[in-house]
Amino acid sequence: MNRKIGWALLCVPLFCLTIWAQKESDYHTGRLLKVTDYSDPGSASLNLDYLLHIRDGSNDYFARYRSVFIFGHDRSNLLKADSDVQYRVSGKDLYVKTSDNKEIKARVCTKITYRGFPGVQCGSDRILGGDFSDSGKTDK
Repeated sequence: MNRKIGWALLCVPLFCLTIWAQKESDYHTGRLLKVTDYSDPGSASLNLDYLLHIRDGSNDYFARYRSVFIFGHDRSNLLKADSDVQYRVSGKDLYVKTSDNKEIKARVCTKITYRGFPGVQCGSDRILGGDFSDSGKTDK
C-alpha cells in the first residue's frame, strides 16, 4: 500500500510538469497580418466572426475566431493587425496568446479555390474573396 502511494506521489508531479512544459514550448512567434471582421450586421445572429491571418516565415495560417456578443466573450480588441503574436496549433484549432497571457481559440482554415474564386474553408463554412493576403471586408 505504501509503495503504491509513493509511486502516485512521484508520478503526479512528473505528469503535471511534463504537460506544463509541453504546452509552453509549443508556442511560436508569428506576425498577425490582418484581423478581418466577417460578422453579418444584418442577421439576427449574436455571433461575431473574425478571420485572422498569421504569417510565420513561409507559413501562412488563416483561422476563424468566433465569439457570442451577448456573453461578452469578444476579445478581438486584443488582436492588433501588424503585430507579433505568440500562437500554437493543436489539431484543428489555433490558439493566440493575448497581452494578458490568456488564449484566444480560433478554428484553422484551409485555402481553397471554389468555382474559380480563391477563399478559405473554415469547418463547413467557406469565405470567398480576392487574394487572402490582402482581402477582407473591414480591417481592425
